[in-house]
Amino acid sequence: MKTYSQKISEVARIAGGAYPMLPYHNFQHALEVWCASREYGMFNGLEEKDRFLLESAALLHDVVYVVNACDNEEKSAKFARKWLPMLGYHSNDIERISRLILATKWPTNPQNLLEEIICDSDLDNLGRLDFFEKSNNLLLEWGIQNRREWYERQLGFLENNQYYTYWAKKLREPGKQRNIQKLKQLQEVQKC
Repeated sequence: MKTYSQKISEVARIAGGAYPMLPYHNFQHALEVWCASREYGMFNGLEEKDRFLLESAALLHDVVYVVNACDNEEKSAKFARKWLPMLGYHSNDIERISRLILATKWPTNPQNLLEEIICDSDLDNLGRLDFFEKSNNLLLEWGIQNRREWYERQLGFLENNQYYTYWAKKLREPGKQRNIQKLKQLQEVQKC
């Protein structure tokens, strides 16, 4: 029987080959969400099984991503339901992973701690120093030309996003507020 670690490695291998080659929604994003989910899972004292389910969902949460589509999470959950049985995942675990993937759909409305953690992990970059680099990748992916419009969209998104877990609030909220202030400054510059 495969260990959780072996299964996660297999999921990463499959996901790595399936993710779209987009500037933002790509395998690198999945790895960043996976790393954040591992960190938040440990900080929140999750048991090994819950960390395993969370990490599996993190790797697969955007595996099917079509720009401007509104059903990417549903398609990613369907991908998980197709591939995870071949990796030895039990049906109950697959359904829990699918629900975690669906929890990342915007606007988020997590119903339990694992869903809160994956939502916080998916938007972890909002409070990081590399926010503007990631934001630029998303700008390229969506093909937006107008910087002023982009800054307004990003500002609205950050102001309407909330972190759910204690650790995300502690670790990322101050950085998110800093990024909000920088976006406001950029908006002012664009007005000139």
